[in-house]
Amino acid sequence: MKTYEYGAMSNKFSIEAENKLTAYCVMCVHYDSQAHLLVIYSPAESKKDSWFNPSGKVSERLDEIFGGKDSFDKYFESNIEEIKKCYKTIKRIV
Repeated sequence: MKTYEYGAMSNKFSIEAENKLTAYCVMCVHYDSQAHLLVIYSPAESKKDSWFNPSGKVSERLDEIFGGKDSFDKYFESNIEEIKKCYKTIKRIV
């Protein structure tokens, strides 16, 4: 398990995930319609995967991170149980 820290504005959370793709799915679910405002704080190597976009257009960027067209949705559907498990580890830091 690896710890991921993320948030938007003055909120910061942590989660525990087996891999970054599961962590990113949980972050998106947690922030729902505001996922485009989310920033990844740690681990450091995940900062390059940022999909922050004030205009709200993140689908293409998420598909790029996950491996190609529609890959975010496919990963999400195929790993829903692991995503649910990870979601339960959300902790508020700030």
